[in-house]
Amino acid sequence: MKQLLASGNNKCQGLLFIDLDQFKLINDTSGHIAGDQLLVQLAIKMRQQLRDQDMLVRLGGDEFGVLLSDITSADQAVAAAERLRSAIESHVFIWDRKSYTISASIGGTVFRLGMTTLKELLAQVDTACYTAKDAGRNRVHLYADNDAASQTRRGEMEWVNRIRWALEEDRLLLAYQEIHSAGQSGHAPRLELLLRMRDEDGRLVLPGAFLPAAERYGLMPRLDRWVIDTAFANFDRLHPQGAALAMCSINLSAASLDEDGFPGYLLEMLRVHGVQPQRVMFEITETAAVRDMGRVAALIDRLHATGCRIALDDFGAGMSSFGYLKNLGIDTIKIDGAFVTDIERDAVSHSIVRAITDIGHQHGLDVVAEWVANDGQLQVLRELGVDYVQGFCLHQPELALFQQ
Repeated sequence: MKQLLASGNNKCQGLLFIDLDQFKLINDTSGHIAGDQLLVQLAIKMRQQLRDQDMLVRLGGDEFGVLLSDITSADQAVAAAERLRSAIESHVFIWDRKSYTISASIGGTVFRLGMTTLKELLAQVDTACYTAKDAGRNRVHLYADNDAASQTRRGEMEWVNRIRWALEEDRLLLAYQEIHSAGQSGHAPRLELLLRMRDEDGRLVLPGAFLPAAERYGLMPRLDRWVIDTAFANFDRLHPQGAALAMCSINLSAASLDEDGFPGYLLEMLRVHGVQPQRVMFEITETAAVRDMGRVAALIDRLHATGCRIALDDFGAGMSSFGYLKNLGIDTIKIDGAFVTDIERDAVSHSIVRAITDIGHQHGLDVVAEWVANDGQLQVLRELGVDYVQGFCLHQPELALFQQ
């Protein structure tokens, strides 16, 4: 295909990237032989929808590429892609007396030979294909420079490359924010670990810039493991008070919770680095917990058995928050910061924080309020009986001691 793209005339060409939806399900349920046979059948069916001068290639796994030669317009590329999508959707695959149907998400781009590089074209169709998946799968999306969805996706893909580069070049950093007792002072310090990246110019990049791309492209497990390994290896060098650190909170992503080997990895890292489990708290968001309640509950039980503690983060964001307290063996709830931000001027937020605090205490849980931005919010939270507070008015995040 590379040679073909580099030669020829100056007419429009089309490039399509075809990704079969849910193909893994057939491999898992009927075996790889069945999956291979399905790919053969779909290749034959797709070839029937193309002209003689068009090229169909398998790129690997469940992905195909199509080069549409000498087309007259973008509409012709979309029409060809729709024919392929429809042919795939209508195909019924029968194996071992079971029938399966499958669909495809197709991304495309139109170009003139010699006007762009193969690398750029592949990036465009990859972006377009992911946009089609985001829109609900089983559809076609054509790349355009002025397409907002495509530009957003391209930006995220650039962040993916930067994240991988940061992992390889050791440019990730740990920062921390202290968590203070809302009542008496003088308690041993607690903190939450925060992830940072140092960019090509040496500037610190906050996680809001790169974590969305990491979540979308499956990089969160690698980042979580980096944080855990780095934090445990330097546990008494995270904070100026060193071994006096009472509790270190570490966030776990939903993607890591879905990995079968992740609980074992956590326990092994505690053992390897000699960290006392009683000094570690893992934070799980409410949305991550609800994805697979059984799996999360099993993980919590394993961690509790070693002495680790568990916090449910962003508590109150969901409609069934209080129900989780009965089903998950958590130790701490962290109130969603949106309620704290509005607590001085919004009676509903005030009532919600009060209810969360009262019910949390009835269950024997510590209650933490985050995003505390001023003394007025702090005073209200103290009056409501919140146990711990966290926010910029109490401590500005700073790099871990060993990285300063």
